[in-house]
Amino acid sequence: MNNDEINFWMDLSDTLSVEVERSIDDARADPDLSAVTKIGADGTPTHKIDEYAEQTAIEVLERCGKSLILISEEIGEVKIGDGEAEFLLILDPIDGSSNSIKNIACYGISIAISDIRCKNSLDEVCLEDVEVAYVKNFPTGDVYSAVRGGGAFKNGEIMNPISGVEKVNDATLCSYVYRSRSDKLCNLYTNVRRMRIMGSIAIEMCYVADATYDVFLEIGGIIRILDIAASQLIVAENNGIISDYSGNKLSSRLSLTEKTSIVACCSQRLHNDIMDYLH
Repeated sequence: MNNDEINFWMDLSDTLSVEVERSIDDARADPDLSAVTKIGADGTPTHKIDEYAEQTAIEVLERCGKSLILISEEIGEVKIGDGEAEFLLILDPIDGSSNSIKNIACYGISIAISDIRCKNSLDEVCLEDVEVAYVKNFPTGDVYSAVRGGGAFKNGEIMNPISGVEKVNDATLCSYVYRSRSDKLCNLYTNVRRMRIMGSIAIEMCYVADATYDVFLEIGGIIRILDIAASQLIVAENNGIISDYSGNKLSSRLSLTEKTSIVACCSQRLHNDIMDYLH
């Protein structure tokens, strides 16, 4: 992407976040907001609030004048615009749907964008192809963003240096614990300094990037690539260390069905220390 295209997608991400947040606020008058309406394209339950948010986002994208492929967890994969698709947009309109329903102040939008003009098919597009990333925590108003090779930002300013913590005993850790290997995690949990679990993967990954957390991990291999497509770039662009449970670089396809384990850390030494505990 050139600079004009990057600026376009950042501006559009701002518009998407404003419109989606407004639709969520307007929808709170609906008494059935928390009702499960269907099983989404990603295989998880879709709440009515998710449908409000996603439909609003689609309407914004249909007006943007670009030809693109949208992948979103409720609707799945859909072509928007005329002509051959030039961009891939990975969208989670509400990361932390349950938090949004219960007014827990950690939920928001996640947007990742790739240029696919040089790709023969979507099967060739992977995490390394994400060029623009945008995550917003709606209740706090904080916006986290990144451009590949251009650094990470919080609220439009260059993000402060990532935490320098090097040892588990000094670390604040967030772990996505559903169906995880508790036997592998028990020793780690009893030695970490602090634990936090807020319920929004995209935002909590950004907390690693801005030094609120020192590490985010999930070792069961159940994290959807859609959930981390944007935030993994934000962490990486602020010099964070990201791997899967085995220590391998993440290279998953940008697909609705792709899943992974993840260990996102503020430093290589902390990553090494965590791996020693896990293995």
